Amino acid sequence: MAIEMASGTASETATPGARPLEAVLADLERLTEELVAVAGPSALDAADAAGSVVSGLAVRLTAASPRVRAVASRLQTARLAWLPRIEAEGMWAVRGARTFASWLATAENVEVGTAKREVRTATTLCEHLPATLEAAATGRIGPDHLRILVDGGPTSEARREALAGRAVDPEDPASEPVTGEERLLRLAVASKPSPFRRLVQHFARITDPESDDRGYKDAVDREFLELAKTFGGYHVAGFLTDENGLALATALASVMGAPTAADDRTASRRRAAALADVARTVLDNGHTGTGAAVRPHLAVTVSWSELQAMAGTGTGTGTGTGTGTGEPGRPGEPGRSGRPGLPAYFTETGTPVPPSLLRKLACDSEVTRVVFGPDSQVLDVGRAQRTVTGQLRRAVIARDQHCVYPDCDQPPGRCDVHHAERHWADGGETSVRNAALLCRHHHTLVDTGRISMRWGGRPNSEEPIGAREDGMSSTSGWAFTDRHGKPITGYREHTAAA
Repeated sequence: MAIEMASGTASETATPGARPLEAVLADLERLTEELVAVAGPSALDAADAAGSVVSGLAVRLTAASPRVRAVASRLQTARLAWLPRIEAEGMWAVRGARTFASWLATAENVEVGTAKREVRTATTLCEHLPATLEAAATGRIGPDHLRILVDGGPTSEARREALAGRAVDPEDPASEPVTGEERLLRLAVASKPSPFRRLVQHFARITDPESDDRGYKDAVDREFLELAKTFGGYHVAGFLTDENGLALATALASVMGAPTAADDRTASRRRAAALADVARTVLDNGHTGTGAAVRPHLAVTVSWSELQAMAGTGTGTGTGTGTGTGEPGRPGEPGRSGRPGLPAYFTETGTPVPPSLLRKLACDSEVTRVVFGPDSQVLDVGRAQRTVTGQLRRAVIARDQHCVYPDCDQPPGRCDVHHAERHWADGGETSVRNAALLCRHHHTLVDTGRISMRWGGRPNSEEPIGAREDGMSSTSGWAFTDRHGKPITGYREHTAAA
């Protein structure tokens, strides 16, 4: 390889007769432009729009994809080899950059975290894994194998010595001694990434068994979880040991399950919802906080005026301990007990509760009347009233057995009881007839998406699965209609009806 300085006045030639770096880069950029022009997104979209059929295009693209990946990987590896030399030269610090990684992030327009990972990888390869660097640059191994060796190989002094030390292959005593790194590379060439990762882990254990214990203790010391209130929600960040991380991952996977055909959420969104489901399951089932006066849960404070605006003025006799009137089964009106003008908010943080979320929470909650005096002193606290009682919940569970939204089978422990045909906030009665099980995801979807529900009764078990003529689901007895009046049916019902 020949490297020519940018000024063109000096050159360092490692391979006699090789072309200067700048000339090779110019050709590379030209060829890249040509490739994109021939098979880039715009070229393919234009061909599709014109209705032209390119013979064997998919076959050619299938063959081209691994070649492009291999070339891109080799180029990235070559670039990694440059970084320690650029850092050692020191010109990057002339303009006052605090670190080489921060300079690299600015110069190449990437995140600082990305630059730090690249600098660490390049340093590890150049200092401890030179044969791995060469193997990746020549295309002998790919980026996954390189990452496995970087992350799992030279992680302690004993392991670095084992990688650099030479020994004769015990299966071929007549062979030339090779380094531990080269033996791992031979395994990398013959292995897929997953089994190769296990081989590197085995190498790490036998070369420095005590390092794993040291690493575990370090990992325990590094464990943390940050839950910070930020604009519009909470920011979660943290680090867990393999043990605790696996426990969390297993719990989330069990709650997430397999997505339905109509579930278009990303994996990260489904994972976030699963984490919230795990938290609610702990709270709803009273697995903690049994010694406290109030079982830990979400608490919302709402003024009487806003609750009345949401629910409408009641005409029946209230069952709460306050005076006045209210809807049957609701706390009685405490007169001027609320704080007019204040929106509903989460009691713990003071964060406003959106109206749609307030309606959802009111479906299945405890309502406690608190009477304030003119000076905001608490004058009286009524007993908690559940919008859904234990007996009613058991009856709904016995009937519905799982989330009744089409194609969903989430169990009752992950469901809320939803006021189905007429919302509690709209004066709907709290009864088995007006209640349905919805998992938290679909409960939110129904409330925020203005989806209506209608009970038509579950048909006899001999009726085949499918959407009936009246639009009723034969699997749950509930019919769902979107905001435009179009029936919502499950994938199985849709295909069966078709």
